[in-house]
Amino acid sequence: MNGTLNNNFIRKRLAILFIGMQICTGYSCSKNGSIENQSTPLSKVSLIPLPQSLQYGSSNLSLTKETTISRDIEGIPHELLKITLMQVLGSSSISNAANEEAFIRISKDNTLGDEGYRINIDESINLSYKTTEGLLWGIQTLRQILLQHSTTQNSLINIPKLIISDTPKKTWRGFHIDLARHMFNLSYLKKIADVLSFYKINKLQLHLTDDQGWRIEVKKYPMLTMQGGWREFDEYDKRCIELSNSDIDFTIDSRFIRNNSEYGGYYTQEEMKDFITYATKRGIDVIPEIDMPGHFSAAIKVFPELSCTGQAGWGKEFSYPICAGRMESYAFIKNILDEISALFPSEYIHIGADEVEMDNWKKCERCQGLIQEKNLKDVNGLKNYFVEQIATYAKSKGKTVMAWDDAYIGNNPQDLLYTYWRDWLPDEPGEITQKGYPLIFMEWGHFYLSATPSDDLLKSLYQFNLEPKFQGILKNKFLGYQACVWTEMIPNERKFGQHTFPSLQAFAELAWGSDRNWSNFTERLPWHLQWLTQNGIHSRTPGFIK
Repeated sequence: MNGTLNNNFIRKRLAILFIGMQICTGYSCSKNGSIENQSTPLSKVSLIPLPQSLQYGSSNLSLTKETTISRDIEGIPHELLKITLMQVLGSSSISNAANEEAFIRISKDNTLGDEGYRINIDESINLSYKTTEGLLWGIQTLRQILLQHSTTQNSLINIPKLIISDTPKKTWRGFHIDLARHMFNLSYLKKIADVLSFYKINKLQLHLTDDQGWRIEVKKYPMLTMQGGWREFDEYDKRCIELSNSDIDFTIDSRFIRNNSEYGGYYTQEEMKDFITYATKRGIDVIPEIDMPGHFSAAIKVFPELSCTGQAGWGKEFSYPICAGRMESYAFIKNILDEISALFPSEYIHIGADEVEMDNWKKCERCQGLIQEKNLKDVNGLKNYFVEQIATYAKSKGKTVMAWDDAYIGNNPQDLLYTYWRDWLPDEPGEITQKGYPLIFMEWGHFYLSATPSDDLLKSLYQFNLEPKFQGILKNKFLGYQACVWTEMIPNERKFGQHTFPSLQAFAELAWGSDRNWSNFTERLPWHLQWLTQNGIHSRTPGFIK
């Protein structure tokens, strides 16, 4: 009897061992929540922006629910990584462990670039970095890898073994949103910040004021937002309403309409502080733009004495500007800059200085008197004087001052960071940099995402090169690129997404400095459009995606 039991026991143990051998065929076990999977085809990932170097190994790594994160990964990088792992592994909790024992571990490497990182996926995941920015960008790349996992027949999560070495070629990878024409609530702007960070965009310029509305609270002048933040429906609002009768994508967001005839709204300083904190933690420098001396009608309507004529109005092409000959105008602007400089911790502030209608200055006694007093010669000299006065004050607040390239006066240039957009002046970027001034490139033909989106425009943006049209730009003064969305005909989140994506993905690859291949990009793009949809972001599906 005992012999029979022993034989049965031995047969059962052999059967269990055989089954275990069958299950583990093609796998080798590893500690910290992973299994090496040698039996399935090597997984591939569709990363945007494409890293500078990506080398695949010969097999996959299968993750388990026991995957652990290094305790040395803290803050938003840890939060983003943990949420991603919970989503991928279907686990309600992910454990932390000491760095040397964790499955996902990090290490400092001062030989890397300031924003550079290296990812080595073998028996575990090792991420090397030099700065906190590099760590964040490495985490964002790792998130793309994890989110694009494949699942085996045994419900294991596959990621490819690989080595990535990556660093951006330019420090400025910017995005500009016009909030004056049509605005968006802060919860949506936070979504956009999440997407920008996901694609390693590190600057966000907010166009907060223009003729159509004043969008940021100034405590010293509360009427700027209470009154200047609203407008009677303008020509673009009326056009959007007309189009919305046959296309709901042009429907104006009702949250910014009152009395069925006015559009407006604004952000309080507390709301903006919250957004700045949110974006900053995700590696994004939030830069305010207060456009002046032109595009200032929203303020002039409230304080008409700011204009040479004592009222808001329109010249041949553009709105009446601030009276540059009136000393009280400078005091008014400086009071605003005091609050804006304190609110935004960014090193940068943008003062506009584009499209200034100067006919009123030619007829204004105060303006002409200041031209004579300061020997400014003409209204162009007066504009240059105005920019100099405002820039000098902003610099006294510790800011690096930005302006549109309209502010560039070749025979007496101001010390500014110029954002170049006027592509009908192709020699200007080279001249600006050769005279020693830094430049951000965002010419309207390629980098303005406000035009009706198309596959041709997307491809043109992706394949953009400075030369042969834009020559002589000094590399050490060329900081990088910025994409821009003007919102005259973009009255809601859905329309914003259709204009912005997938153009932003194409821009991210250009701005990061990846080796660009259009065919390869179009193959990698579909997953990213699906990811946007899953995260509640609208986009346009290009015609080449079936």
